[in-house]
Amino acid sequence: MEQVEDQSLSNPAGRPLVTFDNNVVISLWNNDSETEPARQLLALSHTGVITAATTLSTALEKQRPDQKLAIHEYAAWLQDQGFTPGYIFMGPRQIGFRVPGTSTNTITFDTQLEIALIERVHQILFPSVPLDWHEYRDQEYKRLGITGTRREALIELERLRRGIYIPPSPQAPMQRPTPALDMLEETERDELRAIYENLFRKWMNKKNDALGLYHHITQALHTTHPKYAVFVTNDGNFHKENKLAALRKLGFAGEILRPAEAVAFIYKVTGASLEEMEKYETA
Repeated sequence: MEQVEDQSLSNPAGRPLVTFDNNVVISLWNNDSETEPARQLLALSHTGVITAATTLSTALEKQRPDQKLAIHEYAAWLQDQGFTPGYIFMGPRQIGFRVPGTSTNTITFDTQLEIALIERVHQILFPSVPLDWHEYRDQEYKRLGITGTRREALIELERLRRGIYIPPSPQAPMQRPTPALDMLEETERDELRAIYENLFRKWMNKKNDALGLYHHITQALHTTHPKYAVFVTNDGNFHKENKLAALRKLGFAGEILRPAEAVAFIYKVTGASLEEMEKYETA
């Protein structure tokens, strides 16, 4: 593979974008025994060979209660590890689309097309989990056989968890009414709370995974070398051959690799040497 030429050390967009999935960040946080490749990538970032990034999905992931950091503390820790300032908790960027049947030089910017792309990326990664919470919720309630009062109680519980309630009139109760939830015994309410929390956590994890990849894809398109961009993850779901093939059909030009594979790939396309990195690590 050809090497990146005229690499700019001052402009992060001129370097290959290497985005860490949350599971790799967690390994770094826990200082696991298998984090050496991830730390090599961060060394490459520190020396200006790559741009090391995390996405908003990492910021949204639930932290362990005994290790929870405020968002600014988390960002500071990531920067200390070698992640590129400005690319920590990065969100999506607007991208253009080429519409079939038009000139190859015609680019269309359309929010609806971006939403459709988000939905397609999510569907590729998680075909059995809808992107929309309400659709997923109704699917799972049906699968679990939750109907009638119990279903209504779960929906009331969900609304309470959101914490937003505006009385519809001056005569309405100041607290949100929960008639179905009030009909149940406390043990059954606790059971429903556990069901809701479990379902919402599973859905949110899948949604965050898909959005993390989408954010990486859109950011990579604004770099000089999008085909050298790498999404780094240990999640086996991302590495299934059919997933990558489907993403390629959408125009995804980069790579999805495990940390050690990402290190080898970056050395190959940038010409950076392992010896140089070893000098940096022992300096």
